[in-house]
Amino acid sequence: MNLSHFFADGQNIWQILLFAVVFLVCWNLEYLFGVSKNYNKWKHSFTNALFIIPGGIMQLILGVLFVKVLLWENANGVGLLPRLNLASNWQQIVVTFIVLDFFYWMYHFLMHKIGFAWRFHAVHHSDKVMNVTTSLREHPGETLIRLGHYMLAVWMLGTSFWIITLHQFIQIVSKIIVHSNWRLPDNVDKWVSYVFLTPNMHHVHHHEEQPYTDSNYGDLFSIWDRVFGTFRYLPAHEVRFGLDVELFDNEEQLKFKKLIKVPFTKANLSNE
Repeated sequence: MNLSHFFADGQNIWQILLFAVVFLVCWNLEYLFGVSKNYNKWKHSFTNALFIIPGGIMQLILGVLFVKVLLWENANGVGLLPRLNLASNWQQIVVTFIVLDFFYWMYHFLMHKIGFAWRFHAVHHSDKVMNVTTSLREHPGETLIRLGHYMLAVWMLGTSFWIITLHQFIQIVSKIIVHSNWRLPDNVDKWVSYVFLTPNMHHVHHHEEQPYTDSNYGDLFSIWDRVFGTFRYLPAHEVRFGLDVELFDNEEQLKFKKLIKVPFTKANLSNE
């Protein structure tokens, strides 16, 4: 079975099983090679897992609209890609991945720079211990912003539906890996991170202090951070996860029911 057939119908049980395998592998690697010790992993992970509920509802609602519009575009040759007359699927994949990766870098950069957007994104950064479940810790308000941005970019391109499913599959796998609590050996990371986002890079992004919080915005590729000067490196022993913000010094504030309300409080969420 080729790629187009495997991803033709959107996400299926085999893809979900692969997500589960990657998640479980990373979960167990954290026990062996995790950089954070002495925390209640199950309690911490339960709080993050609760974000699946509102986030899943948001994704389901927007997903129906997203798929309908994209399939209509595919049927009618609407978008930039159909006008480029690319000769092969691989060319379409390369162009799609590069363009969407740049749009994600721009989205992520703006989430840090626009005050209203940052109030939602700060919930993700408030995690005091980053592990695989931190990839689930997204306020539904940010889910709405992120998916809206992604949908507009995809509709502009008019990419084939199966290529978008492929992109989302790789994107989810990457999110699980880069939020893991283990790091690559520095000599390996040095070479891999010239092109791809790594756990080491993303750990730096989740460091509690500037300028590191505002760095390493990439999704799949690291090239945009290098091009725009937002690449930063920090040794593992110097990284402290979370945000240097008074609100998040209170453990009670880090419970799910409090985190959901964070964007609508008057608290100062700047860590500059």
